[in-house]
Amino acid sequence: MDYKARYEEWLSNTYFDEAFRSELQSIASDEKEIEERFYTDLEFGTGGMRGIIGAGTNRMNAYVIRKASQGFANFAKKRYEENAIVIAHDCRHKSPDFALETALVFAANGIKAYLFESLRSTPELSFAVRNLKASVGVVVTASHNPPAYNGFKVYGDDGCQLLPADADMVVDEVKKIETFDQVKYMTKEEALEKGLLEYISEAQDDAYLDMVETVAVNPTIIESSDLKVVYTPLHGTGARPISEMQKRRKLKNFYPVEAQMIPDANFSTLKSPNPEDVSAFEMGIALAKEKDADLVIATDPDCDRVGLVVKTEQGYEALNGNQTGVLLVDYILSNLPELPEKPLLVNTIVTSGMAEKVILSYGAELESTLTGFKFIGEKIKQYEDGSKTFLFGYEESYGYLASTHVRDKDAVIATMLAVEMAAKYKSENKSLMDRLNELFEKFGYYQESLTSIVLEGKAGLEKIKRVMSSLRANPIQEVAGLKVASVMDCLDQSIVDVNGKRSNNLPKSNVLKYYLEDGSWFAARPSGTEPKLKIYFSIKGDTRDHCQMHLKKVEEKVLELVNSVE
Repeated sequence: MDYKARYEEWLSNTYFDEAFRSELQSIASDEKEIEERFYTDLEFGTGGMRGIIGAGTNRMNAYVIRKASQGFANFAKKRYEENAIVIAHDCRHKSPDFALETALVFAANGIKAYLFESLRSTPELSFAVRNLKASVGVVVTASHNPPAYNGFKVYGDDGCQLLPADADMVVDEVKKIETFDQVKYMTKEEALEKGLLEYISEAQDDAYLDMVETVAVNPTIIESSDLKVVYTPLHGTGARPISEMQKRRKLKNFYPVEAQMIPDANFSTLKSPNPEDVSAFEMGIALAKEKDADLVIATDPDCDRVGLVVKTEQGYEALNGNQTGVLLVDYILSNLPELPEKPLLVNTIVTSGMAEKVILSYGAELESTLTGFKFIGEKIKQYEDGSKTFLFGYEESYGYLASTHVRDKDAVIATMLAVEMAAKYKSENKSLMDRLNELFEKFGYYQESLTSIVLEGKAGLEKIKRVMSSLRANPIQEVAGLKVASVMDCLDQSIVDVNGKRSNNLPKSNVLKYYLEDGSWFAARPSGTEPKLKIYFSIKGDTRDHCQMHLKKVEEKVLELVNSVE
């Protein structure tokens, strides 16, 4: 069925409510909009299903949620003997509605649904799946996407986002649903009466925060410090748990950005609700200057990512995700009373090479995975037999985890450790930037950057495919005067260098990574959660200035190649 036929079928189907069909009627004269909404179904990427809110098969709406939930319920019944689901949601438009829709489909399938009654963070959802011994979980969130988006992240019984094999099974189950007659559904009243819907009490919040406290490396350093911290949840789910954690840890000088502590689906005070974007810190930095704060912290709307801005002699300077990750790695490894046997840290293949040097210097081991925190969660599960001891995992995209109780990135844990780390270095008359510079002096200078090329809609998706195909068809031999020493292609799971072709021992994924002869690298991959082509750069050098100069040259050359693809 082509997009126009699908549109006409949905427009005339009385299963959809009047407001929904009215929205479809309003685009009747806009052929391009009809095509964008109906040329495909929303699909699962690295972070689940995510898209623009609206009517259509390629949009986030109650009916797409119902269909996805039915497919997920069918998967759960085949995958697990005993079934229950935990559901959470963030502050976005329609999030409470979509969460309830999910619960009512699962309830109609005879699967008990535990539903948080108000917004909760993604890491608490991951924890609750494990704590309540559920088989699956869902969090309705679009993370740091613009306000027009929402999403549907799916989790297994270990509290980890579904790995590709299981995610593919869910997709297959969803595709089997050809009509909405196959979607089971019941009312909220019926689900409550039958005991198939239960709202989760605040005791779950306390259990989660009790767990977070156990992850502290130095449990007393914060309460004895005069550290000043400004915090913003960017209108999202972090306001409650992070404020409560600072009370528990007795941080004396904690200054929330009050205007951004309020849930707001429009993110009215922000250009972007993303701590990777320095503009998200504008109000936080203004408050920091007023309070003479040492540290500004921002968490994204579902509170799984965290960004830091540090007071320096020059003003306030943002750390990138790699820098924060390296600092946390160093802090944890240098401040634990003793390292466990076979200590393991995990990052991704697009993370700075500096981490490996720091980790090996402490006698610990590093493993690198594909992008997507589920692959870090997979490593935790792999070593639950005790053969290795997981200490910390992180992505360059501001996601960190220092616990096995949660199986996704956790900005509540990371914020607690960042405050603790800053307090420790302040007691030594150092800032986080001072400590980072000490690490640069010891291990060499590294500078990273990320260019995200936004390519929306059907045409954008096709352009991304052409770029990746062109890069494979026309191998890059040299960039900015440096030879390409080897190429990792995760689509055919290989590494090619002067010694030939060998396996990279990673799952199949559409990622290309180019290693340069001086130890620098760059990589390209389509985003799994946004309509973007992401180009990563990591430059190694003798000085900061050398890194920045060389980074600019490599960026210019690589982006010139990418942009030349028609």
